[in-house]
Amino acid sequence: MTLSRLTFALTLLILTSLTSQGVSETIKAVTPVTVSSSLQTEGWRSDLDLQRWSTMTFHADLSASVVALSEAHGDEQTAVLLDMAEIYLTHMLLHEASTTVDGVVPMGLVQKRRHRALQHAASLLAGEAVEGFETSPLIAPTRPDHAFWISLQAIAVSNVTMLSANIRSGFSGLGFQSRAVLRQMLPVLIEAAAELDQLVYADAGLRLLEELPDIANSSTGYFLRGRVEEQRSNDSSALEAYMVAAMGWDQYAARARLAVADMSLRDGGLGALLAAQSILREGAEAWRGDYYELELLKRMVRIYEATHNDVEGLLTLGKMLTRFPADKGTQSTQDQAQSLLVEVYRKGREGSYPLSSWMDVHLSMLPFFRNLPRFPAHTEKFGDYALELGATDLAVKEYRRAIQIIESRVGQPAPEDNADTIRITLKLADAQRRAGLATEARETLDLLGKPTRQSEREAYNALKARILSDLNDGPALLQTAVATPTANHFREMGQALTAQNKWGESTSVFLRLWDRYPQEFSLEDATHLLIAANRSDDGATMDKVARAFPQLTDSRALIDLAESLNAEAPDLLPLRADKAADRLRSLEEAFQSIKNTSNTP
Repeated sequence: MTLSRLTFALTLLILTSLTSQGVSETIKAVTPVTVSSSLQTEGWRSDLDLQRWSTMTFHADLSASVVALSEAHGDEQTAVLLDMAEIYLTHMLLHEASTTVDGVVPMGLVQKRRHRALQHAASLLAGEAVEGFETSPLIAPTRPDHAFWISLQAIAVSNVTMLSANIRSGFSGLGFQSRAVLRQMLPVLIEAAAELDQLVYADAGLRLLEELPDIANSSTGYFLRGRVEEQRSNDSSALEAYMVAAMGWDQYAARARLAVADMSLRDGGLGALLAAQSILREGAEAWRGDYYELELLKRMVRIYEATHNDVEGLLTLGKMLTRFPADKGTQSTQDQAQSLLVEVYRKGREGSYPLSSWMDVHLSMLPFFRNLPRFPAHTEKFGDYALELGATDLAVKEYRRAIQIIESRVGQPAPEDNADTIRITLKLADAQRRAGLATEARETLDLLGKPTRQSEREAYNALKARILSDLNDGPALLQTAVATPTANHFREMGQALTAQNKWGESTSVFLRLWDRYPQEFSLEDATHLLIAANRSDDGATMDKVARAFPQLTDSRALIDLAESLNAEAPDLLPLRADKAADRLRSLEEAFQSIKNTSNTP
């Protein structure tokens, strides 16, 4: 169907439904325009006529205008530029039209009026509201398409009353526009009629849309049919149309996905929610960067919440924060993400996810949430969980990651950041020690330095003592003060003193171990104490040990050890290497025997 036939069909179809009351409402919907009689006699086409230029001769018209522009001066040059803007509008080249109009300084009342009409038309066709619209040349009562422009302004400002009063005449105003304008604005008016529940006009528009098969069979056409069916509460037909529209890649496809999501959320059934989830996932990257993508992400969050899919919901919140940081709802989104992060990491600590799966989840969170204030704490908890499972290498990586996130923050570190860094660094050194990396653990503590707070300093010293014990650095261990020694610390101190032949001090330390931690004082500890007491001639302690551990007197290994310790050592000055090695080997074998004895039920 040609444009003239389509225009005739459109005008005939709509005008047959109009009444004189409808025309009256159209005129009353906006403030009347006051114009001089001299301008009225110019006729509405002199302001704006989007059928002035043929849709088939764009290149020729524009070329002729360029040539005319080069030869014109003054008012004539301005007139040519306004013609060029009108040519651009005819073909819906809105950016070019706006740029051209904005670069023109009109002269005289006629040019100024035309300049405003072109400027306002460019804005309205782009979906933007016009300031001072009540005096726009586009709504002069003499214009047969004034209701069309009023309808576009009403849509832009969401004025339902104005739109209701003008939608019927707005359709007829399409008959005075170019083919390009008709192609893009007919869907807009169809949807407006559907939203107003003026389904007679929406149906008429859909029938006219069939004359434009490329649009009718696209996402646009299917979306509009779905919208009209939804307004009629024909949910099955609406959903069917939306599903087809959602397969596209344009804005109407994105809106169809939104419609499917809203219908599924209203339904609330698991099947409907999962179907919508699938639709949204498949089209997640098909439309990016504007209001519709943000709304799609919001729907996905709601669907994941309804299906109890915390991880995917959290990742979707992360996308919202990353892609729309300036959105007015960012703080609410961030709060929601913080709350959900706590829940996800709680479940992880409770073993709801296998370690490998939780690792994947954790790594997927990093790009989105690493800059959130509390995310280092979640990374730390993941490290704690890995350490509990014996995955020391993984724990080391996560503790380092948490420290790096804190240190990468812009600006001066807050006091709590410093406390967090110290705590996590101590955990890092402990994980390195458990992984058999005692040297690296010692370097980690040395780089940290001794903390100033008493509680942190005590934890630092206790950990350093364990690391020094693993390194067999007895002298350094003895110089490390521990405020609240553990049983193992007493044991390690006693053994370090024994290695330095400080028998009296070793006796004292093992006695303190026995006194403080009687349940942890083992047969091996008693043996060390007995030997140290014997070498320091502490008979009372030897008697105490013998009474408390009578099984020691039955130990052949202990008897052999005692004899070897009390025996004369021949040729000790100078001590021969082979003799020294024999004595050390004998001592080692004796203690190993005692260990075996103590482990025998």
